[in-house]
Amino acid sequence: MILVQGLRKSFGDVLAVGGVHLYVDPGELLVLLGQNGAGKSTSLRCMGGILRPDAGVIELDGMRLPDRLDEVRKRLGVVPDQARLYGRNTAPEYLDHFGFLYGVPQPERGRRIASLLDRFELSDRADTVLAAYSRGMAQKVALIRATLHEPDWIFCDEPTAGLDPVAAADMRHYLGEQRSRGAALIVTTHVLSEAELMADRIAIMRRGRIVVSGTLDELRESAGIGRRFMATLARGFEPSLDLRRWLRENTLEHAIEGDRLSYSLTWNTPPADRGAFAAELQRRLAVETAPYHTLEEQQTSLEAVYIDAMNEAAPVDPVSATTKPASISGIPAPKMFGSLRNQGRMMRHALPFYVSSWWRRGDLSWVVYLNAFVLLLVGGTSLFGQLPGAAGQVAQRFAGGQALQAGLLLPLFVMSFALLESIKSSICIWWEKAQQSREVLLYTPVDDPSLIWLEVLPGAVVSTVWVTLWMAAGMTLLTFFGESAPWDLLPIFAFVAVVTSYWAAMGRMLGFMLFPREGASGGAWSFLLSPVSAAVADLPLALFVFRSPFAPISLLLPITACVALTILCGATFDRERLMETGLGRTRTRRVWVPVALIRKNAVAIVAGVLLAAVPAGVAAGATAEAGLHSWSEVRGSAGLGASDATGVGYTTLTSTSTSTTPRQTSGVTAAAAALAGVVATLALMLALMIVSFAAFFLLGVPALLLLVGAAVTWGIQAGFGGSAPLQGWLAGAAGVALLALALNTGAALPIYWSLAFGSGRRLDRLREAWTSYWALYRSLVIPACVLFGLVVFRLLATG
Repeated sequence: MILVQGLRKSFGDVLAVGGVHLYVDPGELLVLLGQNGAGKSTSLRCMGGILRPDAGVIELDGMRLPDRLDEVRKRLGVVPDQARLYGRNTAPEYLDHFGFLYGVPQPERGRRIASLLDRFELSDRADTVLAAYSRGMAQKVALIRATLHEPDWIFCDEPTAGLDPVAAADMRHYLGEQRSRGAALIVTTHVLSEAELMADRIAIMRRGRIVVSGTLDELRESAGIGRRFMATLARGFEPSLDLRRWLRENTLEHAIEGDRLSYSLTWNTPPADRGAFAAELQRRLAVETAPYHTLEEQQTSLEAVYIDAMNEAAPVDPVSATTKPASISGIPAPKMFGSLRNQGRMMRHALPFYVSSWWRRGDLSWVVYLNAFVLLLVGGTSLFGQLPGAAGQVAQRFAGGQALQAGLLLPLFVMSFALLESIKSSICIWWEKAQQSREVLLYTPVDDPSLIWLEVLPGAVVSTVWVTLWMAAGMTLLTFFGESAPWDLLPIFAFVAVVTSYWAAMGRMLGFMLFPREGASGGAWSFLLSPVSAAVADLPLALFVFRSPFAPISLLLPITACVALTILCGATFDRERLMETGLGRTRTRRVWVPVALIRKNAVAIVAGVLLAAVPAGVAAGATAEAGLHSWSEVRGSAGLGASDATGVGYTTLTSTSTSTTPRQTSGVTAAAAALAGVVATLALMLALMIVSFAAFFLLGVPALLLLVGAAVTWGIQAGFGGSAPLQGWLAGAAGVALLALALNTGAALPIYWSLAFGSGRRLDRLREAWTSYWALYRSLVIPACVLFGLVVFRLLATG
């Protein structure tokens, strides 16, 4: 039995579902009717567990959501409003994949797939990729997918939309078979005639609420005045007073127009009484010489019921009468890492499925060509003894005898990044997004940790195997040409491949949680993620290539980073975020100077400024008091070098020109200065963004240390006095840059605080903190960067 009480769901300030109450017994089919935007699909998604309701109770056979959501998903089948299939797979491959996810054993899975394909006359298209299927055929495959595991509850969102009459009738017949099996079904549709044909009960929604519900007869009874009958008479006549009085006493209403007589009886009038009334009416009409020759019941149409329901006021469901669902707050770290031991069976199935789909997409072709080119480069390196041209000279200078091994870094970089760019659109969540099929995956009984590992592990395994094979091929080629191949580095290359792909995939999943709508912030996240992941993994590789004694301990850096990112991703995971799209529910007017937000974050902004001002002031005062005038004197006073004995750290430059006329700035100089100012502005904006993203993974510690260090450096420079060389640059322009860094750090402090000390739902706090950061970045940090660009322009233009 499906039971829903007081279901409410809002998206921002838009109320999508405002207090839905419904129930469906086993072996019963409930049809949900309503206008577009009435809340039908949102209600189904809440009942299916992929949207979290704001309030209300949802129980399926006594199992309440979300407490027993994993158990419910195993017994639930859903057909979304579109088929959402994988276009590069055949129907048997696709259905076998979802049969595995739903836990149907292999022998039984194959038998059911073959039987259902034959049932829907798709057996002859078993070798055709799903992209070539018509819409009706695709809907049939979607229905097979939803019922392959013989679920106890089935939700269908407009399953016959766009189908021809034959396909729609076949779909209704199959849903009837599922009802006869004992399943409870909820079907949404806009086609009223379909509702009349297949519904046991009907519920009509309006503005997020159910305004009327019941069986078809109950709805007709509520909408009409009794049972209405129409008699066609032999001729038109003027009824006698006796006939009029009898009709008035025995009917709810009646009317005689020409040769037609209509009348209404109460809904509970027994058939025998209806027959006796018809016989008496015929006798009285015969006396009037106008007997009827046809008599039929005119049933109230469902369309009339629907229109009446649309004109009714929607009932108000009090919020106090509903129950707040349990809050879901990420995945604890022990559960996240503990679930790894259960991923072996999933990987044995998912790897062949995803890789075969990836191969059919054609993504591998250009990667293979690129790797083949790099392999030829390795061969050329082995012939000439070093990298060709200037590259070889640079490698020889920095690597000495290890120039050949240093050259092997090139194929690693090319292969790892090319592979990652291909994998991210071909594995799990990213691939599901490209196929517009994430909703289908989220309904399956794959638990939350497995969803994350399904995004991460296939790519990591493929990267490791791919890179290892290509690097082994390159080293084999070196050996073939008589060079000494660094076979001891092969495990390191494999390690870097797995860490880089692991970091990138886990970071993409975190990006889904923080920026699911992929606006400017989501694009910046994706842009910055690749170089960060490469830097984390490639530093140990470089140390191993150059035989550094610090190479083994450097492996702790990528391992620690991956563990920290996994914990963070698990703590912020929320399945509902994966359902968000690039379109907001409402369009809000952007405010470039959000006074209320600045006031709310005033403490953090002031703290950021003080973190810069206090160290800078202390450093400037100490430098001036000590009488230091140059960096050589600072190093000498710190015991890091010899101090200038004369006490003068620089010589004041004097102009050799005797003219007192100010130098005129040429047009070329002004243009060059303006271009430099624009570049400086954009460079500072990007640098500050990179600092915030990089510091996010380490609780903001790097950003705070950078701010304090930059403030101390600037304070020392400012303490040298106004006559120091380039003081306008080193103290003036750098001071504006320091202000921008301080504002940027202050704007990001709520993010770091939420990570370290927050309580409650961590993901909501992080989302709010990131949203505030971007607003403050636009209103405070960007103007400071523009001011920095203007200072650079002024300094360059005036010489």
